[in-house]
Amino acid sequence: MLIARVACLLIVAAIAACDGEPRGQGIDVDRAMTVVQALAGEQGGPRFYNQGDGKTPLWIEHELAVLGVPFERAEVGRVRLPAIEVLGTRYRPAHEVSCVDWNVLARFGPPDGKALLIMAHYDTVAGSPGAVDNAASVGLLLALAKELRWEPPAQPVILAFTAAEEVGLVGAEALAAQLGDEVAFAIALDMVGGDGPLVVNGASTLIGRAELAWLQTAADATGVELSVPIPHRVVSRFWPQAERADHGAFTRRGVRAIHFYNRGNDGEWIDRAYHSDRDVPSRVHRESVADVGRLLRALIAMPVPAHDGDGFDIPLAHVVVPRWALVAFDLALALAALAALFRKVQRDRRRGLGLVAGLVCFALAALAAYVAELATLPFDGAWTLSPLAKTIASTLVLAGAFGLVTRAAARLSPWIGAHRYRVVAAAVPLAIGVALLALGAAELAWVWLVPAAAIAVLPAPIGVLASLLPALLVLSPLQLREGVWNGFIPPSLPLSLLVAVIEVPFIASVAWMLRRRAYTGPLGTFVLGVGCGLAVIAGLSFAALAEPACRPREFSTFGLACERV
Repeated sequence: MLIARVACLLIVAAIAACDGEPRGQGIDVDRAMTVVQALAGEQGGPRFYNQGDGKTPLWIEHELAVLGVPFERAEVGRVRLPAIEVLGTRYRPAHEVSCVDWNVLARFGPPDGKALLIMAHYDTVAGSPGAVDNAASVGLLLALAKELRWEPPAQPVILAFTAAEEVGLVGAEALAAQLGDEVAFAIALDMVGGDGPLVVNGASTLIGRAELAWLQTAADATGVELSVPIPHRVVSRFWPQAERADHGAFTRRGVRAIHFYNRGNDGEWIDRAYHSDRDVPSRVHRESVADVGRLLRALIAMPVPAHDGDGFDIPLAHVVVPRWALVAFDLALALAALAALFRKVQRDRRRGLGLVAGLVCFALAALAAYVAELATLPFDGAWTLSPLAKTIASTLVLAGAFGLVTRAAARLSPWIGAHRYRVVAAAVPLAIGVALLALGAAELAWVWLVPAAAIAVLPAPIGVLASLLPALLVLSPLQLREGVWNGFIPPSLPLSLLVAVIEVPFIASVAWMLRRRAYTGPLGTFVLGVGCGLAVIAGLSFAALAEPACRPREFSTFGLACERV
């Protein structure tokens, strides 16, 4: 019954996901885009930290006055910023700063009760027009203020235009200290307006089942596609102190808070014009601004729910389940894999090459792929400029070299114990999945436990396909570039070694499928050897022909943004 119910929910969610027609009340997008042009266009003035004249907050106050919206100033003054430390590395010491700019607040709805706070910072970095970061969000808030002026909400709502976000969330830190007790839920708008998917960032342990369902219900009601990326969710749960948007100041004080943003621009999950002179109004997409406007109006119309335990938003299906259900699912997968592997204990006592020899051969193949990468990489980190080509190249060299080494080893002694490779294929993702589960990262554990259980329990072809899941998710070019852009993957990391580790389940699964049948005879040996040799040659050629889009000096200066310089 439970399985049938879940299946029905998934089907309904899938149908709803296909219905992307805009619905519900929106905002005046033309007005929002006019604000973007005014702040980030050629006539827009500087909006960086402590510019001294208060030009931008004064301009915002004028716009609110024109709309007939009462506003108030919240001085920032001197603020103590907390230290940022992740995994023993201190990225910022605790220190004090002074800010002459101020936060601008507009209140709507009843005067009593805790409020829904929606924020957008109005500053930018020096030298950047700041259209996507963050004039689009300022325009969106002003357009939202216009709607709330004429249709007051049933719950208290505060719109806040915050100062000095770019130098450490300074305005938000001051605001959280001043208003934290008055806020039921805080939403930061930052990097809204790109053509990437709209996502929820900052979903810390404070954001559970009720909050995720609230967000998803509003998205479904307005035809907005909203997701909670698993990497973002895990980082926000483990390291909330590292949040880089205004919501982080509230999360650190125990106030439920999230961050809406469009995940990238130009078809990527990153915005290469970020913090540069190329962040101009033409990069802001009307459709993205309209989507966020409708979503916010739907959230304002729905009471902020009380916290009701932890939750998990199932990818693609957008169904929110209790987190214990995810943990139970992970445990069931792990136990199924363990039970299946236990039944396949080695009983073959014949003499010959087995598991240890296979691991040695794989290590030699990984070394060959690493040497090939060094030989074809024009400069350190160049793989980040063409990750798909480099991943394919490393995979071809790794697979081809592994086949050649195992063929050479077979001349010394026959290979035995085919099921040992099945054990490795399942045991590696099983160990990684169980480790992630033990660390509390159940959101990531299933990515490894699904292939582990499939390899251990299901027929060979299905197991081989399932073993590709980690590689498809982790080695996705969009995911790799986003990881590098956000500092989670060092550009100097050898891609070939990452490919080797991630593809262990797949390589071992293929080896198991091949070893369980006897491919003997001169023709079979010749074809396999030639095929492996051609794979190595193709991989080397692929790597050599993938010319980087930037020169070494440009990459050193701008990183991935060098492609847009």
